[in-house]
Amino acid sequence: MTSNSLPVFDGVSSKYDNNTFYGRFQNFRDITDPTTLFATEKDLSQSKTLLDNFEKGLVDPVKNSDELWKAKKIIDSTIHPDTGKPIFLPFRVSAFLPINVIICAGLILPNASIGTTIFWQWVNQSYNIALNHANRNASNTMSNKQILEAYASAVGISCSLAVGLGWGVNKLNIQNKTISSALRMMVPFTAVTSAGIANVLIMRGNEMINGIDIKDKDGVVHGKSKEAGKSAVYKVAFSRAATSFPALLLPPIIMGLLERTSFVKKYPKIKLPLNLAVIAAIFNTSLPAAIALFPQESTISANSLEPQFRNIKDKNGNIIKEFIYNKGL
Repeated sequence: MTSNSLPVFDGVSSKYDNNTFYGRFQNFRDITDPTTLFATEKDLSQSKTLLDNFEKGLVDPVKNSDELWKAKKIIDSTIHPDTGKPIFLPFRVSAFLPINVIICAGLILPNASIGTTIFWQWVNQSYNIALNHANRNASNTMSNKQILEAYASAVGISCSLAVGLGWGVNKLNIQNKTISSALRMMVPFTAVTSAGIANVLIMRGNEMINGIDIKDKDGVVHGKSKEAGKSAVYKVAFSRAATSFPALLLPPIIMGLLERTSFVKKYPKIKLPLNLAVIAAIFNTSLPAAIALFPQESTISANSLEPQFRNIKDKNGNIIKEFIYNKGL
C-alpha cells in the first residue's frame, strides 16, 4: 500500500509537485540520494520489469504504489532520460555528494601550496567535466576534440583563477586578520564558481550552437531549437554556481565557530572529520536545492523560440504555445 503522504503511482506524475520549488527539491533529493548507488544490476532489472508490467496494466498501482515509487527512484537516479542507458556510477548525480565532500576538503585546505591548489582545482574540474558530459542533454553529441577542448579550458580557467587570486591576496598584505581570512575563503569559491560556469558553457556549448530536441505535451519531438539549448545551459550553469556557494563558503565559517568550543580544543584531531561532516550536511541540502531551482523537464514559450516553431500544431490540430525540453542536470 502507499504511504499516506504520497500519491498513488500513475506512471506520469512526479512523487511531489514539480510546479513548486519544495516539490522539485523533494523529487531531486530522490535523484541525488547516495543510497541509490548501492542498487545492483538485479535491482535495476527488477525495477525496469516492475515499471514495464505497470505500463502493461499487470501491476495494481494502489497495492504496489510504494514499490513502484521505489523502482522509479532507482531508474531516475541511474538511467539517462535521453539515452535510456545507465550513467557510469561515479558520474551519476547521486555520486556528487560523497565525491565532492572529498574534493571540497581539498579545495579549502589552509595554507595550501601552489602545487596543492592546482592539484585540487584539476581534480574538481576533471570530475565536473565528466559529470556534465554524463548528464548532458544527449540529443546533441560532442566529438572527442570538443570534449578535450572543453576540459583544457575549464582546468586552465580554474587553476589560473585559484593561483592568481591567491597570489593577489598575499600581495595585498592585509594586516587585518579577519579581512585577510575572508578574502582567502573567497579564493576557492570564486575560482570554482567561475570555472564551473565556464565548464558548463564550454562543455555544453554545442547545445546552444546546434540546438536541442523540443517536444509537445504528447511527447512528439518537433526539431532542435538553439533558444531552448541556451535556456537549458544557462539554467544548469546558474544551478552549479548555487551549489558551490554554500558548500565552499559556509564550512570555514562554521568550523571557525566550532574550533572555539572546548571540545574541539581538547580533541584537535576531530577537526578533519568534523569539517567533512559539515561539508556533507551542507551538500545534502544545497545540491538538490540548486538543481530544484528549475524543473528538469522545463518548458519554453513558442514565442521565445525560432520562428519555425511558432505556428506548429499538435496531433489535435491546436497551435502549440509551449514546448518541453530536457535541461539536463
